[in-house]
Amino acid sequence: MGKVDNSIFWNPEKCVSYGAMLNFCIGERGVGKSFAMTKFVIDDFLRHGNEFVYLRRYKTELETSVPKFFDAIRNENVYGEDFELKVKKSSKMSVFEVDGRTAGYAVALSTSNVLKSTSFAKVKTIIFDEFIIDRGAYHYLTNEVEKMLDIIETIGRLRDVRVFFLGNAISISNPYFNYFDIFVPKDCEYRTFKDGTILVNYIKNEKYREVKRQTKFGRLIAGTEYGDYSIENKFLRDSSSFIEKRHEDAINWNVIDLFGKKYGIWIGNKSGMIYVESRYDPKNRRVYSTDEYHHDENTMLICARKDWFKIVAENFKVGNVRFENQRCKEDCMKILRKILI
Repeated sequence: MGKVDNSIFWNPEKCVSYGAMLNFCIGERGVGKSFAMTKFVIDDFLRHGNEFVYLRRYKTELETSVPKFFDAIRNENVYGEDFELKVKKSSKMSVFEVDGRTAGYAVALSTSNVLKSTSFAKVKTIIFDEFIIDRGAYHYLTNEVEKMLDIIETIGRLRDVRVFFLGNAISISNPYFNYFDIFVPKDCEYRTFKDGTILVNYIKNEKYREVKRQTKFGRLIAGTEYGDYSIENKFLRDSSSFIEKRHEDAINWNVIDLFGKKYGIWIGNKSGMIYVESRYDPKNRRVYSTDEYHHDENTMLICARKDWFKIVAENFKVGNVRFENQRCKEDCMKILRKILI
């Protein structure tokens, strides 16, 4: 392959034009999300004096990513040989310098509470890289979305700041989409929510995909699940198995609160199939919770391993359970996995 046309890579400018506070940008690996955002915040600093915060979930992630933050920009020689880009490490917070001036800060979300007295008066943009986690060593933080909102308030105070959540298409079900009840648009590339304060950009860069398909690696993974994820930007860990609409003859058996969201448990009158969906009979008084954090005076606390939810688990074993959508399925699977182990 000859020199690659840079216009095939993702550019954040259209996202910025929407004026949203939270920008969720989900794209295939290599489409240029991190590079484009690094260049964007450097340009924003040089033109307007706006600083930025580079955010990762854990301090250990910062230890490996911060020293390399400017590497891609340097390798492409975007600003010329004499342009200075530096990282200054410290025990409290690493600082990014552009041409000898402080332009940004590196912060770990897990320890961000210690920064409440720190001033970020010139920060305009927050970059949160790899906001969607794959199965493995790392996990989402407890009450992660609240921690994120807390740091946005700490940085912004009464100013409008913008946050770019960069991620690969791992799973639609993640704490942020669940918390704000938003989704990935299927029929378009950009969609706003919450009165325009949230933007979801489901990147569909056909020029980039076509170039990647022609590489040796692209030909290697063609037709595989990984190829769908890496090239076509399809969600790697989401599958359509066990997702099905409820039959009309089903009866609302119970209601269960899973992680703050209520689901109706329905049983097919003829088939005996168990359906789980967000709709339920509001007159149904059999409302249960599986954890004390979401248990209140309107629910009954149960042990999923011992009480009626065990029946759902036994039916799932034999393929007799259906879920309304991916979020519903994943919320239930968090409980089912504990029972089935």
